[in-house]
Amino acid sequence: MSAPSSKGGVSSEREPPSSRRSSGSRRASRLVDIAAEVGVHTSTVSRVLNGDASLSIRPETIERILAAARRQGYRPNALARALKQDRTSALAFVVPLLRNPIWVRLQRGALQRAAERGYVVMMMEEPIETPKPPGDYRYLVEESRVDGLLLATSLRQTGTGHTDADVGKVPHVYVNRRGPDRGNDVVMDETGAVVLFADHVAGLGHRSVALIDGPADVDTVHRRVAAIRRRGAAAGLEVTVRHAPPTEEGGYDSARRMLRTGPMPTACGVGSINQLFGVLAAFREAGVAVPDDMSVVSFDEDECLAFLEVPVTSVCMPLAELGFAAVDALIARIEGGSAADILVRDPMFLVTRASVAPPPAIATRAGIPSPRKASP
Repeated sequence: MSAPSSKGGVSSEREPPSSRRSSGSRRASRLVDIAAEVGVHTSTVSRVLNGDASLSIRPETIERILAAARRQGYRPNALARALKQDRTSALAFVVPLLRNPIWVRLQRGALQRAAERGYVVMMMEEPIETPKPPGDYRYLVEESRVDGLLLATSLRQTGTGHTDADVGKVPHVYVNRRGPDRGNDVVMDETGAVVLFADHVAGLGHRSVALIDGPADVDTVHRRVAAIRRRGAAAGLEVTVRHAPPTEEGGYDSARRMLRTGPMPTACGVGSINQLFGVLAAFREAGVAVPDDMSVVSFDEDECLAFLEVPVTSVCMPLAELGFAAVDALIARIEGGSAADILVRDPMFLVTRASVAPPPAIATRAGIPSPRKASP
């Protein structure tokens, strides 16, 4: 047997490319690598991976190209694709600078749907005290940093000296708020949420209810207030509305003022989870028992509400679905689709816990023990 020719102890036989590189130094797969494996032209691979519907080749060839791309871990060059398609495949999501954990569900829904549609999302937070008009973010599209804007800014920009007309020339949708240019709103059914609250407490005999919510110029608050006034009038409820900052301190101060000055309701709906903690603290400090003296419902649902001293009933809103719908609507705008407002209704339901009971007078007459006193 003849010995293999060598020089310096190194075999002269050529090793396949895949074995010459360690996994740490392996270069990224290219279109030419896929084309070489399948035995087709590079342009054919490019057209298949870009979904060119006009390409006429055998289905099994398409499947071989896709399989080779998956096997080689092919990732398209985002910059090259952006230059070719005049797209970045990126979206900007402008959200209020809030500590409210409920926003996480909305953001996760948007991020998940964007990834499914081949987009990445740039998150931008806006201070609630000095919000910028949405038009201030249009430069992100004009400078080709993103393809469109998801705008969840906290305030309706009315009477501020700014208009949203500045953003009208770029693809955008308003998330959980209504903008001035109709056809770009993706919102939840705040009226339906209020009906769940009002009908639940009215069914237990409550006739005097309060809504403690955020500033009056926040769009979601505006819609909830209008809904509780309408539903209250229809159901014969006495309705009190109190506005406060969407913070623990805001909820605390608002509940304290209500207890000092009246009117004193028997059921209270609270707009945000941050406000809810402040409201509960004010009731506890004043000796107002929940639900013995006051029934409480939160318009934000979170698992932590089940672990409070008195578990709090809440309205569970379709936040993840709102994120899905907003991303789909924005991509439709980017691709030239027609504008249309979207109302996300489902799934929405009441999570019943121990913070709601019949009002004190009815409970006393009927001999009904409160959930708090009845619990072990």
